[in-house]
Amino acid sequence: MKPRQPLTLENALSRAAALCARCEQCTPDLIKKLTAWGLTQTDVKKVIAELERLRFVDDSRFAKAYAHDKLHFSGWGRRKITQGLWAKRLQRDIIDEACDDFEEEEYHDIALKVIANKAGSLKEEPHSYEWRAKLFRFGVMRGFESSLVSEIIKHEIRKDDADEE
Repeated sequence: MKPRQPLTLENALSRAAALCARCEQCTPDLIKKLTAWGLTQTDVKKVIAELERLRFVDDSRFAKAYAHDKLHFSGWGRRKITQGLWAKRLQRDIIDEACDDFEEEEYHDIALKVIANKAGSLKEEPHSYEWRAKLFRFGVMRGFESSLVSEIIKHEIRKDDADEE
């Protein structure tokens, strides 16, 4: 095998632009990739600056897309989304802005759907202490606020009790 030649600045820019065109990327992830490709720190800064100028990279846009997708497709709550964005090393104000964009009613409906699906799959006796505890832990682990999870569990219990009568 031939040894790899380091990428030139132009090749790295076109390769990074193609990557950004395929899917949203955040600046910290791109810095990691460009460094792994063998670029120097000054070249990495030049490539990132050019990508931002051409609007291929926008951390705010990335955070909003990430938050939207994780809420709607993965059923994650605000806390887990915030954690995921923090792990990407994004700025706190960008993370807060992305998580504040959720409509409360829509957020509540998604949390209700996720927790109700879990409630239907539990083997424990419905409405028992173990059943409620498992639902609560599940909702909190999914990143939903504990007050919201408690409210949903109480709502589910009342709805189920009303259906039985």
